[in-house]
Amino acid sequence: MSIEIANVQGIGNRSEQQDAFGASRISDYETNGILLTVCDGMGGMTSGGVIAREVLSRILEVFPWKDDFDVPGYLSSVSNNVYDNFYGQGGSTVVMIHLVGRRLKFWSIGDSDILLLRDGVLTPLNIRHEYSNDLIVKGIDLGFPVSDAFSDPQAAALSEYIGKRNPACETNRLPIELKPGDTVLLCSDGISDTLSFDRIAENMALPVDQAASKMEQDIISANLDNQDNYTGIILRYNG
Repeated sequence: MSIEIANVQGIGNRSEQQDAFGASRISDYETNGILLTVCDGMGGMTSGGVIAREVLSRILEVFPWKDDFDVPGYLSSVSNNVYDNFYGQGGSTVVMIHLVGRRLKFWSIGDSDILLLRDGVLTPLNIRHEYSNDLIVKGIDLGFPVSDAFSDPQAAALSEYIGKRNPACETNRLPIELKPGDTVLLCSDGISDTLSFDRIAENMALPVDQAASKMEQDIISANLDNQDNYTGIILRYNG
């Protein structure tokens, strides 16, 4: 097997687990590739955990898909369905990757992260759909200081999420060609908002099972009063 996978999940200091994660059958990797997904139910909104699990189920039920399957269009239909069922009062983020051989495609809606560790360098593959990023673009266009984007009280609010009408989905048009030793982390912001990129990179360099265990230890050691649910899937490509 040319890939290794491990996962980590915890409730943090929240009253319930609103993250969900899943994978297609590893035994089918040679024929269909592997699909990995993390969904983070939106805290403070109605039924975040229920929605996250529903979104995950809807994604896995249509896999494997054909090469021309419109993933962003499908996610948009799922999002519209969530909006209709929860009256716009609940939602979830989603990040997912599909690895076929060494070719990786990703899709992202919301503020969860997809990170690639290659040769000791950690690189975010997706951009968070947060209001601060919209303000940065407006600042560049209109000429006001970009720093103002981060002081806005709504800076961290989600600009795109599952549960919104026709949300924008970020994806890579051309697949990323993985190299032997590349490691990919899909995670909710309960990991990436708690641990620094340097610490995440150190953890991801370990064997995948140890990486997942150490990541959880570091989150617990951080001992944040407002620690969010945390979920991560770690994939290593061995070539």
